[in-house]
Formats: sequence, structure tokens, C-alpha cells
Amino acid sequence: MDKRIYTLIFLYVVFFIIAVNMLLFAPVQKFMTGFLFGATGVLIFLMFFSLWLVQRKD
Repeated sequence: MDKRIYTLIFLYVVFFIIAVNMLLFAPVQKFMTGFLFGATGVLIFLMFFSLWLVQRKD
């Protein structure tokens, strides 16, 4: 099989394990939800900060 297929299978297994853990354990659900929202907020901040730096440079 192609390397991309192995990568997709690996990602599917990782997401499946995360989903099962979030379904069965409330602390894991709280941690993952906080992590996802926190990471999203940090990425949005970095995106706008980098845009601000690029505009300021010109």
C-alpha cells in the first residue's frame, strides 16, 4: 500500500482512540475541549499578529 494510506489509517486510529476516550471519560472530554478551544484561540491570535507585522513592515 501507499504511504498516504498508512498515514490516513494512522490518523483514523488516533482520532478513534481520542473519540472513545472522550466518550467514556469526562476529564478527558474536558481537557480535549479546553485544549481545542485554547489552541484555536492561540492560532487565531498568531494569524492576526503575523498579518499585523506584515502590514506594519510595508
